[in-house]
Order: sequence, then C-alpha cells, then structure tokens
Amino acid sequence: MTGPRAAIVYNPLKVSDPQRMARRAGELCREAGWEEPVWLATTAEDHGAGVTARAVDEGADLVCALGGDGTVRQVAGALARTGVPLGVLGLGTGNLLARNLHLPHNDFNASLRAVLQGSVRPIDLGRVRFDDGPEHCFTVIIGMGMDAELMAGAEPRLKARLGWPAYLLGSARALAQRGFGARVVVDGRRPVAGRCRMVLVCNCGLLPGGIDLVPEARVDDGELDMMVFSPRGVVGWAAATLRAVTLHRRGHRIIRHSHCHTGLVSTRFPVPAEVDGDPVGSATTMRIRVDQGALLVRA
Repeated sequence: MTGPRAAIVYNPLKVSDPQRMARRAGELCREAGWEEPVWLATTAEDHGAGVTARAVDEGADLVCALGGDGTVRQVAGALARTGVPLGVLGLGTGNLLARNLHLPHNDFNASLRAVLQGSVRPIDLGRVRFDDGPEHCFTVIIGMGMDAELMAGAEPRLKARLGWPAYLLGSARALAQRGFGARVVVDGRRPVAGRCRMVLVCNCGLLPGGIDLVPEARVDDGELDMMVFSPRGVVGWAAATLRAVTLHRRGHRIIRHSHCHTGLVSTRFPVPAEVDGDPVGSATTMRIRVDQGALLVRA
C-alpha cells in the first residue's frame, strides 16, 4: 500500500543545494508515511503557477512552496479551489503566510515536518486587479504608496544579508514623500476622498518583527481589512506607527480601518503598488475582493 505523495515547488534562487534538500525531504516523508516527493523548479518564465498546475494534474496530494513570499503566492493561486492543499516551506525575507499560520520558517526540516504532520484547513485568499491588468491573488497583504516604495527600494543583497530590516534602510526617503490623493469605496458604500500616504489591504495581519498590524484579523474570517494611513511628517508617522501596533486606531484621522468584502481605491496619478511584498509597478486603481475559503493549507 502506497502513501500520499507531495510535490515541492522550489525557487532555485532561494535553494542553494536542492539535491541535499531532496535527500532530506525523502527521509522526512518516509518517516511520516509519505512517498518520495516530486521536486519541481520554478523558472524565469514560470514562477510557480504552471508547475503547480502540472503537479495537480498528475495527482499530487499536497503541493509545498519552497521559497519566498512570491513563490508561495504563485503556488497558492494555482491551488485555489482545486481541493489540493498547500504546504508552506518559507525561505524568504518576510515569510508572511508562514508567520500567520504559525509555521516554522527558514528551517527546512522543521517546516516540512510541520506540514506533513499538520491538519488540512481552509483559508481565504485576497484578489486584486490594478488598472486594467490581470487579477492577482494575495495571501497576506497588498498596498499602494509608501510600503511599495520601501519594497522596491530594498537592495536584494541587503535583503539576503539582513532579512526584513533591509526594507527599513530606505524609510527616511519614503517618509519625506508628500503622499497622494485617493478616493476609497468599501463594499459599495459612499466614497471617502482625501490625501494619504499609504493604503494597505490585509488578509491577515502578522508582519515581520512581531508587529501585529491587525490583531483581530484572521486568515479564515471571510473578510479583508483595509487601512488608509494619512500621517503628516515624521511626528505623524510616529503616531501612526504607535496606533498601528496597538488597538487604538479606529476612528482616528491618522488611520482609517474598515472590514470589507470588496473595495476600490482610485488615485489622481500612478502610485507604486505591491502584492505580498513584491513590487508590481504603479497604478491609479486597485480593485480588491475576498475569495472566502478558496485555499486549503496543511498547518
């Protein structure tokens, strides 16, 4: 009698010795009663979605994403509503979904053990469309404004050396920017317009550094959390940061927080945007929706 089989979709840029990892993965799978896993590399043309679809077609019982948040997002999007669960083996700078699922990260052995021994549960995905482009999925957070500027400005070598603090090195320049005018519509309600510095939409709220941006947010609560930041100057950012990491942000002019199922953000000129920490260029519109229970995970 054979056991279940996993496919491991890995990013060669994050995995320095895939053969050694493959041997270790085989040992861990056999110990857990699983068959030898199939290893599938991403490429410059296929960041993970294509090989994940192939793994599903070939009967994989589990598809693991081994790499950064971008690889996890690509695999998650391809697995949505297939009935095949995702295993997160985070090796990136942020490891956002692994943190929010309380999974180990940057430790291959511990991560794979946790996934193989975990139980299957459904979680939500976010969906976003910038301007007239294609719809993307997101697992944790998207944004327009300062957060995207910080992501785009981080040096890859510093990210590899320092991890998530590398994003903070460009914060002084980003703090000096004036911001942008935005019109925000939540769940079809009356639009709210004003000047802001950053708009975030969260599927769940735990960030690197132990920052719980939205403490009440859950990855399976069937809704998204939109936060519009409108601070002025360094003092305003200090106040916004304090309020963002406490429970005192509701109803304050610095941060507007709304639970939502759909949302539309329109800006007067193109603003930098990011999806799960990956810069995606600039846009003047951001349309978001929640895809409730779309993804199965083992955690």
